[in-house]
Amino acid sequence: MNPIYRYFRDIYLGVVTVSIGLWVTFRHLFVRAVTVQYPHQKLTYPPRARTMLVNDIDICNGDQQCVRACPVDIIHMKVVKAEKDEDLGTLPDGKPKRLHVLQFDVEMAKCVFCGLCVEVCPTGAIHWKNLHEEVTFDLLQTLRHWAKYPPEEVKRLLDRDAAAKAAKAAEAAKAAAQKAASQPATKEAAAQTKDEGAVKSAPEKKTEQAAKPKTPKDSAEKDGKEDA
Repeated sequence: MNPIYRYFRDIYLGVVTVSIGLWVTFRHLFVRAVTVQYPHQKLTYPPRARTMLVNDIDICNGDQQCVRACPVDIIHMKVVKAEKDEDLGTLPDGKPKRLHVLQFDVEMAKCVFCGLCVEVCPTGAIHWKNLHEEVTFDLLQTLRHWAKYPPEEVKRLLDRDAAAKAAKAAEAAKAAAQKAASQPATKEAAAQTKDEGAVKSAPEKKTEQAAKPKTPKDSAEKDGKEDA
């Protein structure tokens, strides 16, 4: 290739490419900016964006539907039944709360953001919130603890629940033992009643046979046996 031609060609290509770049820059001077000056400015996500899970523990009914729906088993919950005289507040539907939610932990580092737990929650306690800055260098900080019970209260309620279950199991065992003990006596009484009925029915049967009138056929059969 002619060196002079190549020299002027390179100059032409340089001028053309620079002009194209300047034209793109000049054109964007009259276009609305889309760049956000983060962190001074922040974008607002759509209402249904799956950003960060949060929980309103005060309206959680403890039914553990979210635990069963989670495909990666990152939701951990412990509940204890409340006593009849305990007032735990009311749920959004007006019904009283019946369970103490002693533990409600979520491992957000393992969350796949499927949203199944949000869909099955009947009270809307667990839901998405526009939080997208939950960044940390410590993995333990991604573990969410939503229960509000102090450790000593958790221990007290667990001990109470264990005692109630043990008492209920003891009552069930006692009832089963009493039922098993009563069964042989019932069988003996039934057998005795059956034997008495059989003994009582035997004389009645003989009496009925004796009182039954003889037919000519029976007399003929009796005479034939006597002749023989």
